[in-house]
Amino acid sequence: MHILIAEDEPSLRENLQWMLELEGYEVTAAADGRVALAAALAHRPDLVLTDVMMPELDGFGLIKALRSHPATATLPVIMLTARADRSDTRTGMNLGADDYLTKPCRREELLAAISARLERSRIQQLAAQRLQTEAQQAMQIDTLTGLPGRDLFEEQLDHAVSTCETVALLCFGLDGFSKINESLGTGVGDLVLREVGKRLQQCIRGSVSSHPHDVVGRLGGDQFAVCVTGLPDACSLAGFATVALSALAQPYRVSGHTLFLTASAGGSTYPAQADSVHALLLNAESALHHAKPDGPGMYAYFDSAMNRRVARTLLIHNELHSALHAGDLELYYQPQIRIATGKVVGFEALLRWHHATLGAIPPSEFIPIAEQSGIIVQVGEWVLRTAAQQAARWIAQGHQGFRIAVNISARQFVGQNLPELVGRILKETGIPPSALELEVTESLALHNVANTLATLHECKALGVHLAMDDFGTGYSSLSYLKRYPLDTLKIDQSFVRNIPHDLGDVAITRAIVAMAQSFGLSLVAEGVETPEQLAYLRELGCDDAQGYLFSPAVPAPQAERFFTEQQNTALPA
Repeated sequence: MHILIAEDEPSLRENLQWMLELEGYEVTAAADGRVALAAALAHRPDLVLTDVMMPELDGFGLIKALRSHPATATLPVIMLTARADRSDTRTGMNLGADDYLTKPCRREELLAAISARLERSRIQQLAAQRLQTEAQQAMQIDTLTGLPGRDLFEEQLDHAVSTCETVALLCFGLDGFSKINESLGTGVGDLVLREVGKRLQQCIRGSVSSHPHDVVGRLGGDQFAVCVTGLPDACSLAGFATVALSALAQPYRVSGHTLFLTASAGGSTYPAQADSVHALLLNAESALHHAKPDGPGMYAYFDSAMNRRVARTLLIHNELHSALHAGDLELYYQPQIRIATGKVVGFEALLRWHHATLGAIPPSEFIPIAEQSGIIVQVGEWVLRTAAQQAARWIAQGHQGFRIAVNISARQFVGQNLPELVGRILKETGIPPSALELEVTESLALHNVANTLATLHECKALGVHLAMDDFGTGYSSLSYLKRYPLDTLKIDQSFVRNIPHDLGDVAITRAIVAMAQSFGLSLVAEGVETPEQLAYLRELGCDDAQGYLFSPAVPAPQAERFFTEQQNTALPA
């Protein structure tokens, strides 16, 4: 501890310094108040021992100056005075002195006063620190649920990791929560979030392994986290997760509504899978990210392969931006053949990406990443324009009577004015609208029906063809076949693959053909690979076919040969 002595009498100043240093204190001595003030600001002592009567700046002036400066405002001060005048004492105490002693004072009396003031100062500092910590934590409490926010939860998780042998972390995300806010308002959504927090707290209180370090936090939005200690293994964590997910799946009765909601969860453990709080959180959130696509109410336990998949996804996302601007994407074209005549009637434009170091990246991998990131809007525009430009080149070479089909993403219905884009591209390339076909999926047809229906009618008004891709794999409905301005249905290859041997697929394919014919729609069968499949489709009355029996998707120069070669090639009987 550091004590500052302000005393103008040399012998007394030296005796005080010698005595206090023998007691183990660090001592700084000053001959007047002005020097003492400078020393206090420079060295920040733990206590000041000051005489009242001094030249330059007396003890009263020193106390007043110390109390007026933020750095020394709470510094303990003991006055030493040769006069036992009550007015002097009252003046000093009013200015902020903590104690006073009359000179000459006994050694024991002085040391006791110093010890008492230092102890009181220590207690006051601890109390101030505790209040500051509580205030900081109060600021880190989520005001909606009363749970720790992300920062405070991480602090508590860090304390658990440093104290307990094993720590398990579960991250929960609500499935479809945004629909509640959109349909019923954020007020109802907030009540649901509060209830979620309460149910998770009840889960940890009701656990047989409940521990003081078990805590629930809200990480943000509809994402919560639970720290659970004392679980012996991953199997026990899975059991706890199952109980929690079941609790969250119970009906929510808020504001007169009965709502049904599920959650997904991801789990990780310390030290088995993570060596820090940061890694533990990342692992659990990564596991949650992988649980959600498996369906509502699912749980996933972290494994190292998840990190590799996340890293791969991030790499592809970044490289896809570069590929789009560097011209590394390419369109391949798979021919569509008229079954009755064997003539080429069109091509489906399919996106391909051959990365310089990663090699060929399948569309099944990079298209979903493009969808999630939103870059599919720019990619889709590039595909549409490139396909139209290719059609213009073939038309300029004298080829007629064909269409190029382009797949349209759901994001393109939201992220851009699709009819305006199609109209602009038709004008830029000069191709007839009938040479362009837009393919949409069943899931898109059922998404935001009013907007989708209006967009498709606007595109149809431009003269382009509209096709329903992968028909039969989604929510097949006669209602949208009646409402949507479709020209073509495409029978998904998953049904074509097993005909005519699989009776179920035969029945589905026959039903699709009958529906299309009753609505006056043409039919294209995808994935035709054998003469037997082709013969059966011909028997059913299917119009067109595409698949490996004729050709895989190929670059434009190879596709161009089909205009001449296939025209003179008879199809298998």
